[in-house]
Amino acid sequence: MTNRNRRSFVTTVAAAGTLGLSGCLSQFREWRGGDTTSTEPTPNGDANSSETDDLPELSGESVEDFENLDDWTAMIDAGELEAEPNDPYAGSQSARLTASAGTDSAAIYRAIPDGLDLSGKALSLAVNFTGRDQLHLTLELFAPNSRNVHAMQRTLTGPSDRWVRVDFGTGRIDTQPDLTNVREIRLTARRRGDSSGSIDCRIDDLRAIDRPTTGKVLFLFDGTLESHYTRAFERMEPYGFPGVEAVMPEALGQDGRLTLDKLDELDDAGWDMAARPRTGASFLHEYTPEKQKGMIERTKVFLENRGFEDGARHFVTPRNILSPTARDLVEEYHEQAFRFGGAPNALPLTDPYNVGFFAGNAGDEARTYIDYAAEYGQLAVLQFDYIGDDGISERAFEGILEYVDAQSVEVVSASDLLGPSY
Repeated sequence: MTNRNRRSFVTTVAAAGTLGLSGCLSQFREWRGGDTTSTEPTPNGDANSSETDDLPELSGESVEDFENLDDWTAMIDAGELEAEPNDPYAGSQSARLTASAGTDSAAIYRAIPDGLDLSGKALSLAVNFTGRDQLHLTLELFAPNSRNVHAMQRTLTGPSDRWVRVDFGTGRIDTQPDLTNVREIRLTARRRGDSSGSIDCRIDDLRAIDRPTTGKVLFLFDGTLESHYTRAFERMEPYGFPGVEAVMPEALGQDGRLTLDKLDELDDAGWDMAARPRTGASFLHEYTPEKQKGMIERTKVFLENRGFEDGARHFVTPRNILSPTARDLVEEYHEQAFRFGGAPNALPLTDPYNVGFFAGNAGDEARTYIDYAAEYGQLAVLQFDYIGDDGISERAFEGILEYVDAQSVEVVSASDLLGPSY
């Protein structure tokens, strides 16, 4: 199924404010040992703290606030679990997972003897990790046992030493999990990128919200490459699919790159021209804060001055790694940011600056993630660079379009996720 008119679809977190967990609220109260109204956490600390003033109020219910860790246990040979009172995301403490350099992962679990109904729900988690640029998280729901697992995952590519929210997308299904009867929740943190060193991350506010009935797919193109117009756009146009082009202003008009005229045509067809500073072989954080600010500001202004105001709201992270400084700058200049996540994203988004994509040329894996987006009301962001030649073949790309068109999903642009600009 397709969304023939991209302007007809509007999704905002605020619009989800009336969504809750009325169907299983009593179970949450029993599990947490009381009325949720008295224990509802406040993001990043005390309700009177000035640090919370600019944070959005999140919808849904907190499944676990980690104020009491008695029912949580570290897996054998999988690190340590302890309460961390310093700088919690919510309430008085967070849970800290650590593993030494010689330990493969840090993993904890909680048994739920009477079961928990998480059917029709999207899950998100506050995470703060340190000591590395990347971390891989897996959240598993045993429903009702280890043979029936709904596994969600996300690769985090920064920022480290900063609370972010992770909107978990489905990564694996074992047998036939019954999400009306979740008997165990397990969270595992593993190294990614650099395999050395220890693991140190804090988690807080595991939250559930009603997910949408229809999943979304977004086509993201990086590199400002000519083939995005000559090979991708020409094949997408008959389907009415919009796309998102990551624009490096310095690359426009160069050999094999898009021209400004082509960007205008893509924009007229409903595509977003997103900001993507050119960093060459370097990561964004390897530049001074002043240079990072200049690169982010100039790229956005370039797009706005050429009539791409909608696209300029969105940021595509160069080489994926986002440092705390860059995150602050991106939030100052943009409303949404994309980088590698390795799985779909749960909807509605609780952190628009942590939207994850996966490789669109990943074959069966990409198709599986599209299936999960359709089945579980999630957002699958497919990322492409070269179309043909050194990248995905034109035939394979056409196959992806046909596959998406046959699914019960809406194909959206980045601006569709935020709603119209004003």
